[in-house]
Amino acid sequence: MSLQYFFNPRAIAVVGASRNPKKLGRQILDNVLAGGFAGPVYPVNLKEKKVAGLPAYSSLDSLPRSSRAGLLAIIAIPAPFVLAEIKKCGALGIKNIIIITAGFKENGGEGIKIEEEISRLAARHHLHILGPNCLGLINTWHKMNATFAAADKETGNSALLSQSGAIGSAALDWLKVKDFNFGYFISLGNKAVIDENQILSYLAQDKRIDVVVAYLEEIKDGRRFMEIVSRLVKHKPVAVLKAGTSVAGGALAKSHTGSLAGSSAAVRVGIERAGAIWLDNLEDLFNLILLFKKESWHNPGPQELYVMTNAGGVAVLTVDEICRQKLPLGNSQDLLGDADAARYQAALAKTLADKKVNNLLVLLTPQTSTEPLATARAVVAAAKRYPHKLIMASFVGGKEVGSARALFAQNNIPSFDYPEEAVRSFKKLIAYKKTLVSIRPYTAPRTKIKTKKADEDYLSSFRLLQQYKIPVAKISRYDEARLKAYRYPAVLKTVGPDFLHKTDTGGVVINLHNALELRAAAERLRRKNRRAFRRKENYLVVQEQASHFQEIILGFKRDASFGPILMVGQGGIYTEVFKDFQLAVSDLNLAEASRLIARLNIYPILNGARQQKRFDLKALARALTNLARLANEHPEISELDINPLFVFEKGVAAGDVRIIL
Repeated sequence: MSLQYFFNPRAIAVVGASRNPKKLGRQILDNVLAGGFAGPVYPVNLKEKKVAGLPAYSSLDSLPRSSRAGLLAIIAIPAPFVLAEIKKCGALGIKNIIIITAGFKENGGEGIKIEEEISRLAARHHLHILGPNCLGLINTWHKMNATFAAADKETGNSALLSQSGAIGSAALDWLKVKDFNFGYFISLGNKAVIDENQILSYLAQDKRIDVVVAYLEEIKDGRRFMEIVSRLVKHKPVAVLKAGTSVAGGALAKSHTGSLAGSSAAVRVGIERAGAIWLDNLEDLFNLILLFKKESWHNPGPQELYVMTNAGGVAVLTVDEICRQKLPLGNSQDLLGDADAARYQAALAKTLADKKVNNLLVLLTPQTSTEPLATARAVVAAAKRYPHKLIMASFVGGKEVGSARALFAQNNIPSFDYPEEAVRSFKKLIAYKKTLVSIRPYTAPRTKIKTKKADEDYLSSFRLLQQYKIPVAKISRYDEARLKAYRYPAVLKTVGPDFLHKTDTGGVVINLHNALELRAAAERLRRKNRRAFRRKENYLVVQEQASHFQEIILGFKRDASFGPILMVGQGGIYTEVFKDFQLAVSDLNLAEASRLIARLNIYPILNGARQQKRFDLKALARALTNLARLANEHPEISELDINPLFVFEKGVAAGDVRIIL
């Protein structure tokens, strides 16, 4: 699907253009004209002969035929009339459309049906539709402001995507204050047709764009997103602020994995697997944009952060934050409270002449001898002299430092209200650079789906693990005729649909040393759970008791967008208490599985801390990658837990397993 004429139309029609300056259609038309768009502009209005000094057209079908192929139609009329205009576009061969109008899927009911019909029409006629319920599109390279928001005409090398029109308009207003110029602004709205993946595919080919920043409320196709972005980030960074992460995606999950790897966690794992920069809040989004103003953000030199200040207290707080973020600190240089601009200038010249200094944060608080504006000029001059070094500033204060901050904005110096913001943004940048070293392009696993489906029977679940070379602890159904054949000490368990949380219901008895103890335990459990055992799906099993092990949990939860999300972590009955776990998407290889395990808090113990025995980390990594293959080949499984997986000095064995279809 080519979006060339969508982003770079030869002509623009505004359906709903009005003589009333308060109407959205008129505001959009005014922005198109004020932006300097070079092609023909057609106001479409049923009644008016002229709008904004231009001849008005009563309908899209009255526009010149020659304009249709390269035309962008912007629809800003009441929702009940929008569908008719889309049908008209399909019949006329008008392919590129922005629906500004709200009142569709977000309203529910009839709005959902109309939006679904718009999607069907788009598929039938190959229409490129942005929205509905969106702010519109800005392409400063093409001198086109097809939104109802004010924006500067100057162009830049960044693309901004926003699913929310309100967030988008706030960002545009903020960017004007910071004197930040961008190439594209795209408001996605309801994403009935065009979504973030089509936009990202287009931006990947546009050599003028160096950076992509996105605010998203949902990602429709997570696997396609990872495929596109994991290739795109090699050439230009992508940063994503995802809304809705506070919703407990695993609230209704039946497994430990399901509760810990809910939908919000899955989105973060998918975004990070793609190599994109994860943003936690709007402050992160705006602050990272500031760093991207400076071309030196991608400098390849040393990563230590140096600090220069005239205030010891602010410097201490900054160094504290650097340590909290686990960043390498170069040096903190205190010029003292009476430092004037000349002292800053001399210190900047000496510090930046050092080849080891690649990243510098300049701090200032207004004191009696301080010269904020003159000092800012010294910082700007130093940045121009060393264009390949990243120089950031945090002049802390209000009125006294306002002119200095304005000067930084005009000269593309990343300037932050507080030094902690600068440090956290720098951390995101460093993490991205590390990602570039190890990022592997994502390709959705193309594995053969098994025709024999998994089932939820307990013993069948163990057999499934064995098929994927995941060792299991010896287990069998309880049989009084075999009491003397069992190996002791043994474990007795109640299993089945009524015993999903066996330990919580007293359904696990350990340290059974002989046949008499095993039989007595079985009788107690049968009496206690007489009603449950009337169902044949519930029964007793006997398992050989393991010793000298560490308990680990392995599992996965299937996300509708990103596919199976794998989990490895500290296992046992306190899995959800300690929450020491790591997540990954299911294209995991052995090296990545080992790196994932190494990030666990329990890893030093597994690796033999304080001269203790070392557990079999290779066997654990193999079990995790084998589980990934199982997840890819059995789409009927929604959740799976192996908890605990016993990890021994040599080998591993699944002690318990739960499958949710």
